[in-house]
Amino acid sequence: MITFIGCVTPVKKPTTNNINNKSGAVTLKIGFPIYFPLVPDRLASKVFLMKLSKDKKNYAELPVVESTFESRDQVTFLNLEPGDYVIAGFYRLDQQSNHSADLFVILDDESITKSTFRVKENEMNILGTIYCMIAKDGLNLQGNQLELSKKIAPGVENNRADVLLTAVIGGHTKQVRIETITKIKNSPEEIDSFKPVLSESFEGTIWKSHFKNLN
Repeated sequence: MITFIGCVTPVKKPTTNNINNKSGAVTLKIGFPIYFPLVPDRLASKVFLMKLSKDKKNYAELPVVESTFESRDQVTFLNLEPGDYVIAGFYRLDQQSNHSADLFVILDDESITKSTFRVKENEMNILGTIYCMIAKDGLNLQGNQLELSKKIAPGVENNRADVLLTAVIGGHTKQVRIETITKIKNSPEEIDSFKPVLSESFEGTIWKSHFKNLN
């Protein structure tokens, strides 16, 4: 379960006002643990998608699409072309600097496939909350995961000794790890819980009336 501590953060609004008329959108939360007792789960602040293509068979061949903005841990993509998408990976901004991530996550192939969803024209697809755990041998980047890591975390290479030392004594070491989806929480109640933040984020913007399923 994801735990929230402290005061409620202000709602953020999208910085872009350019709408592609036939585009759709998606919003979600991704929770993942940091494996220390009594420490709340992290929530992704940046997510990467891939649009499926009949011409490309391997996930590593697909271009990645970066999320547009994050507000109260809800990560939103705007101006997506209609079609089928999957989640490639994500990260959480370093809470000290709020700029560079110390942990980048790539999903394993089975979880990428499991995450498939559809974007429809002029609709906001609310995926709900997705929970992940570290995969077996999660630091061993090979195949699709290695190639995707080069797109999501360019220049970051795992040093197993440094990663293990950080796990024991704490601190920060940039790393890329593979995770697997363990649960997708998308009940009607969960989906409805996303709508107040979306409504506040789009209030006073041209996005307010764009999504026919939010009005």
